[in-house]
Amino acid sequence: MEILNIEAIRIPTITDIIDIIILAFIVYKLLLLIKGTRAMQMIAGIALLFFASFLAGVFHLNTLKTVIDSTISFLPIAVIVLFQYEIRKILARMGTYSFVKNNESIEEHMIEQMLKAANLLSKEKKGGLIVIERGQGLGQYIETGIRIDGIISFDLIVNIFEPKTALHDGAIIISNGKIAAASCLLPLSSNPQLPPHFGTRHRAGIGITEETDAIAIIVSEETGKISFAKNGTIMHYKDQSFEGMKNHLVGLLEIGKKKKQKKRFWTKIKDTEKNETK
Repeated sequence: MEILNIEAIRIPTITDIIDIIILAFIVYKLLLLIKGTRAMQMIAGIALLFFASFLAGVFHLNTLKTVIDSTISFLPIAVIVLFQYEIRKILARMGTYSFVKNNESIEEHMIEQMLKAANLLSKEKKGGLIVIERGQGLGQYIETGIRIDGIISFDLIVNIFEPKTALHDGAIIISNGKIAAASCLLPLSSNPQLPPHFGTRHRAGIGITEETDAIAIIVSEETGKISFAKNGTIMHYKDQSFEGMKNHLVGLLEIGKKKKQKKRFWTKIKDTEKNETK
């Protein structure tokens, strides 16, 4: 009978726990980035390859195992080639990420102006694409358009998207509480799962949210429907009412969340001071 050596059991330290949490967070973020893309199918294929190698070893299928193991030995190079788009996207996000959320400069009255303009464009079936910058800077996309640095207003947005005008093609980018630029060129989504009837405007709105953490407001020229895009996912709402869309957008941008947290923090401090004075 073997005696369990208690000294051999290593008790996890705080450093070990932090290490595991960081690794789990990185894996979670990577899975979010490739969710809904062809990379998920490739990962499933690679996992199946390893499983086949394991089964071949169990049942002593030596020839098959040799072939599969030879294939697996080339996987590091294959992964770099096959996942170059996803790797580029991850590195771009890491390089441009800001710890200060830029959507703190977006206020509710600005959202109202954007949605009023989107509603009018919807009624008149004029296409529109508005991109709202968040944590990641959109400088490289702003540079592709015409600099405006104007106040976010209903009239300005409607005039920009007026057909046959110089700026109506492309997207408006909202940055630091202003309309930074118009007629901006955005990356098109290559997601094979998107409906075939999606045009350039929808693919551009989804594409910019795949590359960055921005949020896009898309107005369809064909149907007049207003959609929101975030994290490479497009959201259609049956409730196309102004208040309904405003609440959705405020929720997506998490506006007011930080203010509420600060308010709670100061309330706790005041309560503590009152208790101390008593």
